[in-house]
Amino acid sequence: MTPYLNAGFGEPLPAPDLMLIERLGWEGIRQDVPDPDVADLLVRNALGSGLSAIFVLPMANPTLCQETAHAVARAAVELGLADHAVLEAGNEEDLRGKRWANDPYGWSMLVQDVSSIAWDHNNALRVVSGGVSSLSKDAMRWLERSKVREVPAYIGYHQYRETGPREPLSGYRSREDEFNRLRDVAGGQGFWCTECGWHTSQRKKGWWIWSRTWSYTDEQVADFLREEIELNHNAGAHAFVTYQLNDGPDPNNDQDRFGIRRTDGSLKPSAFVLDEEVV
Repeated sequence: MTPYLNAGFGEPLPAPDLMLIERLGWEGIRQDVPDPDVADLLVRNALGSGLSAIFVLPMANPTLCQETAHAVARAAVELGLADHAVLEAGNEEDLRGKRWANDPYGWSMLVQDVSSIAWDHNNALRVVSGGVSSLSKDAMRWLERSKVREVPAYIGYHQYRETGPREPLSGYRSREDEFNRLRDVAGGQGFWCTECGWHTSQRKKGWWIWSRTWSYTDEQVADFLREEIELNHNAGAHAFVTYQLNDGPDPNNDQDRFGIRRTDGSLKPSAFVLDEEVV
C-alpha cells in the first residue's frame, strides 16, 4: 500500500516541505490542479522532487476537467515520470451541492473520459475515481448507482468518522462489514483511500445545559491514524492518503486542525505514524 500525504491546494510546495514529506516516509503527495494553466508547474514541482503524486482534477465543468487531464498527463509524460503520476477524477462528488450529486452515472462517464485521456498519453498513467465522502451507506449507494466499477480506474473513497477507527459507521456491524460493502461496490477494481484524518478542534456533545465540549488530542489522532492505516492495508487498499500537511490559522475551525504540522512549524505525533511493516 502506497502512503501519500495531502499537501497541495493548487500551489507548488516549497522544496523543504517536499523533502520533509519524503523524510517522514510518505512516498507521494496529493495535490489539487484547478485548471490546465497551472498543471505543468504543479506536476514538475511534485514529480521533480522524486515523490509520486495524485493530481485531483476539477469535475464541475467537463471541458475544464478534460483539458486539465490532458495538461497533467502531458507534463508527466514529458518528465518521463508517467508511472509516478495518478489522475484523480474529482473529490467527494457524492455530496449535496456538488455538480454530480444527482447524476452519479454522468460522473462515471467523465471518469471514463479521464481514463481514456490518460491512456492516450501513456498507459503507465493511473486513474482513480474521485473519492466518495466516506464508506457510509448513502455514499456506497451513490457509488453503486454510478456504475464506476465498469470504468478502467481504481475506486476512490475517503475514511472520515466522528469516532475512533474501531467503531463502524452507522448501519454496519463491523469495520470488516464496511470493507465488504466497498469490495462489493468496487467489483473487481482495486480501491484507494484518497483522504483520511481526524481533527483536534473542539466538538460538542449533548444538548443545552447538558452539553459539553471536548476534542481529540494529538496523541489520540496519531494512534487513530496508525490503526486506520493498518485496517485499510489489511483490507487490500492500494494506497492511503493522510489528510493533511498543515494546520490552518483558526483553532475553532475543524478544517484547520487536520494537519501533521502546527502553525508554528512544529510536528505533531501524527507526522510519525508510518510503519514500514504496514505500508
